[in-house]
Amino acid sequence: MKQDATRILVEATVRRTLKSIQECPERATRNFVDLGLQFSRGRFQTSLLEQFRKMLQNEKSAYYDLAKRIATGVDHDLVTTFGVNVGYNGFTKGARLIRRIEAERGFNIPWALHVGINEEKLAAEPGFYPDLFRQATALGIHTFLVFADGDLNNLLPLVQEKADCAFILFLHGRQIDDAFLTRMRSIKNAMVSVYLDEDTSAACEGLRAGRLLYAAHSWYLDQDVPQIVSGHWLQSILAFRPAFALLRADHACSRQAQQEIYQYIVDVRNSQRYPVLCMEIKQDTLLIDRIISDGECFVGFDANGNLRTHEETYSDVRYNVF
Repeated sequence: MKQDATRILVEATVRRTLKSIQECPERATRNFVDLGLQFSRGRFQTSLLEQFRKMLQNEKSAYYDLAKRIATGVDHDLVTTFGVNVGYNGFTKGARLIRRIEAERGFNIPWALHVGINEEKLAAEPGFYPDLFRQATALGIHTFLVFADGDLNNLLPLVQEKADCAFILFLHGRQIDDAFLTRMRSIKNAMVSVYLDEDTSAACEGLRAGRLLYAAHSWYLDQDVPQIVSGHWLQSILAFRPAFALLRADHACSRQAQQEIYQYIVDVRNSQRYPVLCMEIKQDTLLIDRIISDGECFVGFDANGNLRTHEETYSDVRYNVF
C-alpha cells in the first residue's frame, strides 16, 4: 500500500502534542493550533482552527482541562487514528474529493453519513453495509454516525475493516459490557456515544477504565427545551466525564425548538466554562457541510433503509437504500 507522507507527518505531530499536553496543556494546545493554521490548506480546517485560537486566548478556558484529560486518560493510538481519520482523511482529502465530484456531477454529497443498523439485514446480507461504506468513501465520505440498538458482534468487524474512516457508535449503556469493551480496545478508529439513561454511569466507567474515547447523548422534543436550556441536562452529563455532550432532535421536534437548543449549545461552547465539547448533531453536521461544500447536505438511512435529510424522511421505495 502506498504510504501517505502527509498523514505520517500529521500523526507524528499529534502524538508529540499529546505527550506535551500532559505536561503543559495551555502552551502545547496553543502551539498545536498555531502549527495547524500554518500548514492548513482546507477552508474548514482554517475556519475551525481560527475559532479555536480565538477561544484559547482565554487562559481560564475549561477546554484546556478537557485537552489534558484526553491526553492523560485516552489511548494515544485511538486519539491519533480517530482524529486524523476525521481531520485529515475527512476534512482534507475527503473534502477535496467531495467538492470535485459535486462540481463535475451536479449533486450534493454530505461530509458524514448517518446509518441506522438493521440487525436482520446485517445477518442476512453481511456484505450490504460494507458495500454501503465503500460507496460512501468513494464519494469522499470518511465519517459515519452509526446507530445500533442490538447485538454488536457483527458490526464491530465492519468498523475495524474501514481503518481509514472514523465511526461514532451511538449505543445504549446496556450494550456496553465487558466483551464489548475488550473488543473496542483493539479498534482505533471509533468513538462511542452513550445514551443518557440509568445505564450510562456504569458504561462510562467501563469506557474510562479501558482508556476509550467517548461521548454522552440524548434525544430531545419540544417539551425538553426548558430542562436543557436551564443547564440541568448538561450538569447531569458532566459527572460521566465524556469528551463530548451531544443532542439529537427527535423527528417530531419543531424547527423553533431546534433553533432554541442550537443557540444554547453555541452559547455553552463560547462560554468555555465546561470541560466538554457540546454539539447539536443535525445543526453542527450542517454547519460543517456548509463550510466544506457550497451548499448544505445532511443524509442518513434509518434502520428500515429509508432516506433521511435535515428536512424530512422519505418513505418512498425509490429512496430506500435496501
